[in-house]
Amino acid sequence: MIYDMLIIGSGPAGMTSAIYGLRANLKVALFEKSAPGGAMINTAKIENYPGYKSIDGVSLSMNMYQQVIDLGVDYYSREIEKIEKGDDKFKVFSDGEIFYSKTVIIATGTKNKKLSVENEEKFSGRGISWCAICDGNFFKNKIVAVVGGGNSALEEGMYLSGLAKKVYIIHRRDEFRASKRIVEEAMEKENIEFVYNTIVTGFFGSDKLEGLILKKLTSGNETILNVDGCFEYIGQEPNSNFVKGLNITNEKGYIMVDNNFETKIKGLFASGDIINKEFRQIATAVNDGAIAALSASRYCK
Repeated sequence: MIYDMLIIGSGPAGMTSAIYGLRANLKVALFEKSAPGGAMINTAKIENYPGYKSIDGVSLSMNMYQQVIDLGVDYYSREIEKIEKGDDKFKVFSDGEIFYSKTVIIATGTKNKKLSVENEEKFSGRGISWCAICDGNFFKNKIVAVVGGGNSALEEGMYLSGLAKKVYIIHRRDEFRASKRIVEEAMEKENIEFVYNTIVTGFFGSDKLEGLILKKLTSGNETILNVDGCFEYIGQEPNSNFVKGLNITNEKGYIMVDNNFETKIKGLFASGDIINKEFRQIATAVNDGAIAALSASRYCK
């Protein structure tokens, strides 16, 4: 099968690209290794996307997904391992198969950073999570911790406060990076307690997580905090390992593009959170995806 446009990643950038490509009567393939929506699907509440006063990430993801399916996209639930540029088309490798396309749009977004402390891997999925909306129900009426100080940490902490008996939000600084409105809203929750100037240095437990080892940065003192679960929201890093050999990323792994969202390899585009840019929002990802698809369509023609 030879495609006009092959899109890797079905977050808001990737699905927007698919919509624009399909409406331009191009043959479009969309690849996603997990669930449609990317990181958006893990968001409990979205209140800054035009057209919706408030919507959960799963619903918005499924709305976009259904639109691209109805338009006739070829959707593949599989991971891409490598991309190669041939004379007139790209070769895209996945699970022992090769797919061919005139253009490729990379929209693989970012993944959650980890604390990289003692026993983190041991309790991953056994008390430690990076998705409150996915795993929050396991901790109904229990005690949980959230690590981080940005919008995601506080928003997911508030979501968990509706399920858990107690939520500790642990932040390494004395003030949050989250927006003022979100901080004020979180502080109104009676079962949320804020722990400032503190880092997690380790996890402990037997078969499942039982608690955290905390270090107070102002004094150096270590304490133990008994919890049933811990949710980490300490930032993101790009999902770009599969393109390292193409020399299209910066030192942090984000893909470099021009104003048309094209990389230095002609016909290879990138959009959304995977690219080097300042703001990473659903609305900006949709913008990126639209421009990348329009540019790729022009390249095809």
